[in-house]
Amino acid sequence: MSNSELLSPAAAFELGMKPMREKRWAEASEFWRTYRDLYKGYPAPWIQGAISMMRQGDLQSAGELLAEARRLFAGQASAWLTSAEWAAMRHNSEQESAFLADGRKNCPNHWQLLSKSAELELKLGNIDAAEAFNQQAREHASERIEPWLQYAELAEKREDWPQAENRWKRVIELKPELAHAYRQVGVACKHQGKTTEARSYRLAAQYGAELLAPAQPLQTAKRSARVGLLHFMQLVTTKALLNMKSESARTHLNYVWVVIEPLLHLVIYYFLFGQILHSGSENYGLFLLCGLVPWMWFAKAISTSATSIIGGQSLMLNTNIAPAFFPLVNIFQSTFKQLPALLCLLGLGLLTDLQTISLNLLWLPLILLIQFLLTLALGMLLAAIIPFFRDLANLVATGLTLLMFLSGVIYDYRSMPDSIAQWLQYNPLAQMISAYRDVILEGKAPDLTSLGYVTLASAVVFIANYLIYTRQRRNFVRQGML
Repeated sequence: MSNSELLSPAAAFELGMKPMREKRWAEASEFWRTYRDLYKGYPAPWIQGAISMMRQGDLQSAGELLAEARRLFAGQASAWLTSAEWAAMRHNSEQESAFLADGRKNCPNHWQLLSKSAELELKLGNIDAAEAFNQQAREHASERIEPWLQYAELAEKREDWPQAENRWKRVIELKPELAHAYRQVGVACKHQGKTTEARSYRLAAQYGAELLAPAQPLQTAKRSARVGLLHFMQLVTTKALLNMKSESARTHLNYVWVVIEPLLHLVIYYFLFGQILHSGSENYGLFLLCGLVPWMWFAKAISTSATSIIGGQSLMLNTNIAPAFFPLVNIFQSTFKQLPALLCLLGLGLLTDLQTISLNLLWLPLILLIQFLLTLALGMLLAAIIPFFRDLANLVATGLTLLMFLSGVIYDYRSMPDSIAQWLQYNPLAQMISAYRDVILEGKAPDLTSLGYVTLASAVVFIANYLIYTRQRRNFVRQGML
């Protein structure tokens, strides 16, 4: 501490604030005790010292420091605000009110003192007085959001829901990114029986304000359905991107894992089957890559979407959102995450064997599109079935493992005995992986008959999905409540 005399007040006080932010109150108290001798013309050592004492439960010492702060720095609003907090901790409302009144006299028009006075009056049940103080706070700090938040909360205390709705909407105008305000508009609308508007604001609180953008005037029912679908897909995309952002924020390597994970699988299978068991084919590394990466995209989308409708129970009950929303979000999220990694890894794989590069790589976008449609169809079907047969959820992981071995991910299914291969060819995943290997590994066009078969199978499943999701929509909600 001997060097602290050389520090500027701002730098020295920052040293005192650091232990306070970390809730090391005793250490902070020592800092402020020293600073009271070194920086006598500044209020912070007295006021922050008092706060440190209050957090340790030493109200008597804090009271002595605050009395000195009020005497030395009567023009500082923080001295009166902290004194009011100290009185509140002693459950002395009369003294708290007196400190705030003295603060308003010494620091006229200070918005925090006015806002704190409104809070105290509300606690004492004097809501008209609270409104009056809040009005003054807003007049003197129109750029601050806090008095406007209090303004809206006062309307809620009065249970004046039309007024609460208007005031929260004013908060949204001042701070559009405040999700809590959208949620409270939804609450106010619900109390008024405006269920559609309430639902819109609840969704906006969760997924973003852009969902409240008014739709263009519609001329026909067909155009209305098209715009509704567009808004729904926009909601799905927004939620998928938000989930990705949240997921990546929880790890240090973030999106790098989508590349590392398939590479780790590749190394394991390559050494196990290629080097130890000597069962791999020529160029086995690229062969594995063509099977593993598309498979991991498919497997992640299916496994995450399988129980998504059950997981969305609460949102379905509160917002009446379509059940298809939940599997779509998971499938889109997996696609957004895995597709760039798939293209990146396949590009790296091609660079290791330049002889495999040919014009037939132009078939790749079509193959990716067909795999996306297949994944979408199967993911939505599984998500629709599991709410009615929940035991199936326990079989998803096992089923995916079995499907991986039946799809030729680590071997060519066509090398199996004819009696087995003739059945495996009906597996759409096996056909997709063969298509990837045709264009990437062998540099030839994919089997269009096989791709047509996969597309047809996906279309049949889509029709089944349409019937299930339109006819069982209410049952999804009931099943979620079981």
